[in-house]
Amino acid sequence: MQNRKASIRMLSRAGSWTLILCLVAVGQIQDHPPGTKLDGVYYVAYRTPAHVSRSSPDVFHEVANDMLDLLKKNDVNVVADPERGTIETNELFSLDSLLSLTKNAGATSLLYLTVDRPAMSWLKLTLQCYDSSGKLLWEEHASSSGGLSGKGASSKTMENIKKKLLPRLAQPGLPKVQRPAQTTRDVSITELVRV
Repeated sequence: MQNRKASIRMLSRAGSWTLILCLVAVGQIQDHPPGTKLDGVYYVAYRTPAHVSRSSPDVFHEVANDMLDLLKKNDVNVVADPERGTIETNELFSLDSLLSLTKNAGATSLLYLTVDRPAMSWLKLTLQCYDSSGKLLWEEHASSSGGLSGKGASSKTMENIKKKLLPRLAQPGLPKVQRPAQTTRDVSITELVRV
């Protein structure tokens, strides 16, 4: 019975290492020592008091997640804090605090999304990118107004900001994920499992 439990534990560990090796092989995990700076961006989404009072939290989370998905689908190297991940908040942080979080996560830039609901618009997005010293690298805005309801405002506004964001990919503040160099021969999953 004791040998059986030990064998199960060894297989479990081997399976975990195999999964990690596979993920590293396809570039999904970037191994780096704590405190090492990656050429990556730390992402924070902020919900303004006007959005809190005039819109729903679902709209905010949908927009914040859509932006994060857009970044990841386009291979932007989003560096998550090991403790906090990415931040979605309605608390206003100082730029110094955000830069401190950015540096602690090991990222080289900060991407700050502000989700607002002004009186004359259904939704307004402001996307600001800062380097690690706090210098504003660029800023983009998109909004949706008009109509009798805000239905579709999120998707229209996201489409507008996407058009402005895509040309900035792989530019300062939005570095791409660094993939490991490809070897001359592909390694099959069964070969990795044997390791």
